[in-house]
Amino acid sequence: MRGLVVFGFHLIGETVFLLKSLYQLGFVRFFGFYFWIGVNRDD
Repeated sequence: MRGLVVFGFHLIGETVFLLKSLYQLGFVRFFGFYFWIGVNRDD
């Protein structure tokens, strides 16, 4: 039973880490795209 609880916590930790990574990646891509549009708009 204890091993199952530890496995559950590990799974939750992995999921949170993955979601945070995806969130950061999405934020960076959105910011880069926004900046790219801002630079191109000057022409």
